[in-house]
Amino acid sequence: MLCFASTASAQNGAVPFENLQSGWHQKTISVKEGQAKPSIDRLTTAFCEAWRTDVCNDILLYIKNPRHFKRLYNQDNDAAYDVTIDRANGFVMANDEGGDSPYLFATLWRRSNGHTLLGIHTGKPTDPYINVLLFYDYNPKTRQLVPEKRTSDYLTSKKYGQVEMTWVELPRKGKDVHVSAYGGEPVIEYTFKFNGMDFDEPVIEIQ
Repeated sequence: MLCFASTASAQNGAVPFENLQSGWHQKTISVKEGQAKPSIDRLTTAFCEAWRTDVCNDILLYIKNPRHFKRLYNQDNDAAYDVTIDRANGFVMANDEGGDSPYLFATLWRRSNGHTLLGIHTGKPTDPYINVLLFYDYNPKTRQLVPEKRTSDYLTSKKYGQVEMTWVELPRKGKDVHVSAYGGEPVIEYTFKFNGMDFDEPVIEIQ
């Protein structure tokens, strides 16, 4: 596991999150040096090279040259912006724990058909608030990440009722996806269990 703290960067020429939100499902992504079971950083690199948002530019810089990244951005001892590459658990995180910086979480699942499912939850909390959940199927024969909009729609278009927002937690350990629906009290938690290919109907718990 690799982890560090930095101030979030504002990259010139970054892809707006609005473009990602509206167009991600229309773009297939080739994975350089693709393998039968690629690592989380390899798949995240391919995604971020295709969609260079602010947070993706940070992640790419760290993956390619972590020492250089630290010299550039790890100058503020009070900074709370963390980037983590956890290869063992197939998890990536770029987040400032409740601040106003863009964020990205990525998780992979190995499918029973030999493919890999990549889930990415990314966005920004302000000006305006944008929150996007993306899924891709990695085919080891074509070495491509193919958008899987049906999975994204399934996890985000459930009948959550009159809520102010939902928050999706991709797993760092385990395989379940948790969705919290906020709209006053109580908070409703939905747990989607991975069945080897897709996600089952949720288990619902009222907090």
